[in-house]
Amino acid sequence: MKLGLGTVQFGLDYGITNTAGQPPLEAVRSILGHAIRHGVHTLDTAALYGDSESVLGQALPRPHPFSIVSKTLPLDTALSEQRAISVISAGIDRSLQRLGEPRLSGLLVHRPDDLLGPMGDALFEALNTLRSQGLVKKIGVSVYTPQEALTLLRRYPIEIVQLPLNPLDQRHLREGSVHELAHAGVEIHVRSAFLQGLLLAPSRPLPSGLEGLAPAMAAWQSLLATEQLTPLQASLAFLRGIPAVSVTVCGATSLTEWQEIVAAYDSAPALPTELFKKLPILDDKLIDPRFWPKR
Repeated sequence: MKLGLGTVQFGLDYGITNTAGQPPLEAVRSILGHAIRHGVHTLDTAALYGDSESVLGQALPRPHPFSIVSKTLPLDTALSEQRAISVISAGIDRSLQRLGEPRLSGLLVHRPDDLLGPMGDALFEALNTLRSQGLVKKIGVSVYTPQEALTLLRRYPIEIVQLPLNPLDQRHLREGSVHELAHAGVEIHVRSAFLQGLLLAPSRPLPSGLEGLAPAMAAWQSLLATEQLTPLQASLAFLRGIPAVSVTVCGATSLTEWQEIVAAYDSAPALPTELFKKLPILDDKLIDPRFWPKR
């Protein structure tokens, strides 16, 4: 498993535990420089991440060693198929302009329903065209549920899937989508490794509406004490123990936060998933941030 740098925090005030807001441009440059020096070469961004692409375009050194993965704008099904696909293609052009890049290493469909819906075939054909033009190297999709991942794997020759996975959200392990994707040769990028930061402060009171996580958080604290690991180390050790994971994308709002993540990644062992068997939450509304109460 390799470490990747998530950049949503560069463009948005993102995360239920984020109290720092967006980092200034110089902090972004410092984070990128540290990533380069420590061999972190995957950047994850998206057109929907506020100013993230534009900030990266200003902050990236030239040349740089990063593989940049971005995502499509949502498909507007109120438009005709031809017009909707045209808007998607134009959005990729704008992403490349903002990033100051000639091409993307990866392009993910940001909303899986866009590929699962009636325009899915036309959308995938448009993405293939972008790839044949040399604007995109690999095509994939960002998903939430195992059902989405497996349905799309069987429908399209996707090359990258980004999915949520952490000690409390083990849906993709439990239902086998991680292993089926890996068997098909799909590159698996993990997000939500820290469940928007909740796993990193287990003793902090839970946000209103998420009190149902309390038993799992207590079990998490117990595991940390038993294994003598920090929350950062244990979160990454869980993912290190899953050989199918290619990249884990982690974001930070400051250089100090990013340095702590890299240090934990370097020191985290690969722990068997069996150690985390008491932690999974089965209620999607507790582990899927789309259902969380607004801050």
